[in-house]
Amino acid sequence: MDITKYLGSAFLRVGDVKVNGPIRMVIESVTEGKFDKPDLTFDDGTRLSLNVTNTRTLARAYGTDGAGWIGKEIELYLGETEYEGKLQESILVKPISPPIEKRPPQPKGESDKRRDLDDEIPFSAGDESKSGRSNRLSRPRLMNS
Repeated sequence: MDITKYLGSAFLRVGDVKVNGPIRMVIESVTEGKFDKPDLTFDDGTRLSLNVTNTRTLARAYGTDGAGWIGKEIELYLGETEYEGKLQESILVKPISPPIEKRPPQPKGESDKRRDLDDEIPFSAGDESKSGRSNRLSRPRLMNS
């Protein structure tokens, strides 16, 4: 009998990493937790509420869309972060799965959407001038009966 559904969703604590040393986990889901911080749920059912430091680390590696973090392996290790001016022990994350491929930055003023619209599409409304070119901006002519 698989008992994982009975284990609950315990949040990892500094003591868990202190006792066990660095732990490798696979992210199963990313949800909004308490205090407007993301919560990671791992493949073993345990959870970790991310601080700003860890959120930035994962965003740099895997992008700002939490859906892109699912299935990624990370390592949890013990470190220190500053909180209210004091250093305190914290669980820190280290990306293990390869980071996402970063696209080179586009020149300023250009966007992918604009380039898609630059295609030259022939258009003829049937009203061509003597020069043989269509007048795309001409209005339909009203016929007097």
